Amino acid sequence: MARGHALLTGALGGLGTAMTVAISEAGIPIIAADRRAEDFEPWRAELPPVARDNVSFFPLDVTKEEAVTELAAALKSRDIKISYLINNAGIQGAAKPWEMDTKTWQRVMRVNIDGTFYLTRAFSEAMVKDGFGRIVNLASMYAYTPGRGQGPYAAGKAAITGYTRSTALDLAAHGVTVNAIAPGFIWHQRLAEVFPGNAEPTFDEVPMKRSGKPEEIAATVAFLLSEGAGYITGQTIHVNGGLYLPG
Repeated sequence: MARGHALLTGALGGLGTAMTVAISEAGIPIIAADRRAEDFEPWRAELPPVARDNVSFFPLDVTKEEAVTELAAALKSRDIKISYLINNAGIQGAAKPWEMDTKTWQRVMRVNIDGTFYLTRAFSEAMVKDGFGRIVNLASMYAYTPGRGQGPYAAGKAAITGYTRSTALDLAAHGVTVNAIAPGFIWHQRLAEVFPGNAEPTFDEVPMKRSGKPEEIAATVAFLLSEGAGYITGQTIHVNGGLYLPG
């Protein structure tokens, strides 16, 4: 049974949509947070009923410290308790090392790691006081085996894995788990945009010979939020079809 609400950042993307459905099916009410307030109602209308009737929206730019603070205050004023935090918002920025501009580097780092920090800081104390919480951060296989030209993305996602381990130690004695998921090639709109004609490649290098589905990431999130995952913390779960096998 849900202890409170789930707060999901980057909710309106492909992964966020799948997570919204999976979390709703687990019986957890959702606060969907995203910069694109104008897209919320069309997005919500496309959700299955179980999710459509279970989600509320708050606009949020995770790179703005004051916006996160204001969101936490707004939710508290409405007596909305956040027991589950999914730091899903993330962006990429590709360039060769000598061509990477400072603005792109800083933007990628602000979204991927600063946003994760701001949200965790804003909501972890209440979880500690409640004696229960689940935090799931979105890392990436690129934190371990980066692609060429992905310096800021790889660095930011690697930072998330370190931050996950550290905060897990800080919160473990208080009934709060902190874990990360490192997706491999998951076929959704953001990944499709980097391939010509949005055509899905064969992914022959993946042992399973296919890309992953957003629903497979969402199912992993739902598990980590569950009571059954209560003894799992500080871990990075690799969901990549066998492409990267950590030792």
